[in-house]
Amino acid sequence: MVQETANAWGTAGNAATPRPVRRKAFRAKLNTVRDVQGQLARLYREARSGTIPVEHASRLANVLAILGRMIADSDLEARIAALEEAAK
Repeated sequence: MVQETANAWGTAGNAATPRPVRRKAFRAKLNTVRDVQGQLARLYREARSGTIPVEHASRLANVLAILGRMIADSDLEARIAALEEAAK
């Protein structure tokens, strides 16, 4: 007796393995807090219009919020370093 195992897609091990769906890469300029703000606004509009599920928008918004905080922190860090250098 052969024991079947499930693959990553939940199908039996002896079934043909489906190919993963290839999605077009999405590129957005996210170098400044203003860029992140614009993407958050776009994401909000898409969720409100039903273009994307609210659950997906929520997850993406959390990632964008983290990225925005990281950008703000790194900008602040650079400013402090510049002030310390100028004070020497």
